[in-house]
Amino acid sequence: MLWTEKYRPRKLDEIIGNDEAVSEVRKWALLWQSNKPQKPLLLVGPPGTGKTATAYALAEEFGWEIVEMNASDERTAHRVLRMLGGASSAASFFGTRKLILIDEVDGIHGKEDRGGVSAVLQVLRSATNPIILTANDEWAGPAAKVRGLCKVIKYKRVNYRTLANYLARILEKEGIKYDPKALLELARREGGDVRSALLDLQAIAEKKGVVDEEAVKIVGYRDRETNIFDVLRKIFKSEHVVRPFLLTATLDVEPEMFKAWVVENIPREYEDPEEIADAFHWASRADVFDGRIIRRQYWGFLAYSTELLVNGTIVAKKKVYRKFTPYSYPLWIKEQSKYKNRRAALRKLADKLCPLLHVSRKVFVQEYFPLLQLIFRNERWAAHIAAAAKLDADDVSFILGESSGSEKVETILKEAEEIRKRVLRRSIRAERKKEHKARESKERGEDAEDRKQVTLFDYIRPSK
Repeated sequence: MLWTEKYRPRKLDEIIGNDEAVSEVRKWALLWQSNKPQKPLLLVGPPGTGKTATAYALAEEFGWEIVEMNASDERTAHRVLRMLGGASSAASFFGTRKLILIDEVDGIHGKEDRGGVSAVLQVLRSATNPIILTANDEWAGPAAKVRGLCKVIKYKRVNYRTLANYLARILEKEGIKYDPKALLELARREGGDVRSALLDLQAIAEKKGVVDEEAVKIVGYRDRETNIFDVLRKIFKSEHVVRPFLLTATLDVEPEMFKAWVVENIPREYEDPEEIADAFHWASRADVFDGRIIRRQYWGFLAYSTELLVNGTIVAKKKVYRKFTPYSYPLWIKEQSKYKNRRAALRKLADKLCPLLHVSRKVFVQEYFPLLQLIFRNERWAAHIAAAAKLDADDVSFILGESSGSEKVETILKEAEEIRKRVLRRSIRAERKKEHKARESKERGEDAEDRKQVTLFDYIRPSK
């Protein structure tokens, strides 16, 4: 049996090295336990730091049933909704609460997992059960899209001394002798990855029966993925040119996104306008080579592009700034996503209102929507329009610029539902009158009246 499973934490207190993060998770779970729904959690941090283990320990400690979707699953929209759609809002078979775990959400890719991110967003918005997501990088494409709906809790690499003490306790339980110095060296080589440390420790113990310096020598230092913030720090704080390939070899970020990160943070790091202009000049030269890569599909140019971007940015500065700079995710990507969501919301709204207003989508967006926002300041008129167009909470909240769960949105929707019922009753009475008149007309040999189409004005006339 693998030690990673044998010594898997069964309680939150057994997670090592991230006490503060685990404490936040416990508070979140206790609020759920008290029937106070909370935002989903996004646990982010390097591999092997206890993110997934936390979710399982939480479920076991609180007696919750866990439903997991991990990186090995096919994560198309259909698959996500089939696996998680019902579970996210239903109680378990035994009546206990369900915990939804979406592991390695930053590993959802485009073609292989078509529509997966959209489906995950749909689950997050509609869930009534607690949800935990894990990611190595909160700024990787899929994780960046879901983080706005989640509470982010960060996990850090486990200190090597803490890890060594943990490994020593396991060896003592297994009755295996060890050299404390050798164990400390093994923990140092693992780079804070508890899972890989357990795997290496078990391999050494089963092969040699003892953990000593000679056995530890066969374990090399782990190759870790480089964090984007570490790379940016090395670029902006470097006093001389570097070898870009070595700097970015273990960086799990697409070249285009890497360039966006660098360009975004140039004016944050550099203060001299000449330095900023020079750095942007070299970034633009890198962009020329990127264009040639796209046109010619010759990826050998990527070496030139990276060289110009990295070392061009380094040599552009006149001095190294010793200040702390809070590097930021590329804002234009955030804005692009925001406007994409806005366009989708406007398109949905136009599809509902344009047939009632008899205008094109373009006219609605340019002329009618600003008026609609003014009209919706009056809850009574807002309710009438919401009833006529069958607007939902997302539509009303978009027009008002408020959250879909706000008191004003709920008031408008509740009144709209009452108006729809009144109009339906009035319509039924009118239909009965018409049927009666039609029968009388038929008996007299007269033509029946044409049926009147229900319009927006049926919803805004004074109720009787």
